[in-house]
Amino acid sequence: MLTLALGRSPLLMALLAAMHGIGAASVWLVPGPSWLKVSVSLALAASLAFYGARDAWRVLGGAAVALRLRSDCSCEIATRQGRWLEARLLGSTFVSPYLTVLNLRPKGGLFARHVVILPDAVDTEGFRRLRVLLKWKCSGSASAA
Repeated sequence: MLTLALGRSPLLMALLAAMHGIGAASVWLVPGPSWLKVSVSLALAASLAFYGARDAWRVLGGAAVALRLRSDCSCEIATRQGRWLEARLLGSTFVSPYLTVLNLRPKGGLFARHVVILPDAVDTEGFRRLRVLLKWKCSGSASAA
């Protein structure tokens, strides 16, 4: 079993801010009413605040702060509130050397939950072990699930 503590990710926050900033700049470059541009910019700012707090800084109550991946590829995630949620790894999970996105279906839940992990949020050896497990052991079981 692999247990991995998930920390804050300044790199993810920078990427989120850049993408939201590009989106807001694009809105202001196209012709249209100012009230619509302000509304879209405010929506993008709210989106940045929410996803930054949940996925990059991990300060919201439902933010994932730890992960347990068992040898049978079942998974549990711990939230900031201290609850452990059992989940099934989905085949759409993405694994690369610089980014891992766990797509999970919580037990009894209708919607998938996504956990974004960049190398600056976890220890190097734990991140390597997670990627190896996901890529070589769990890739077949995740797509079959």
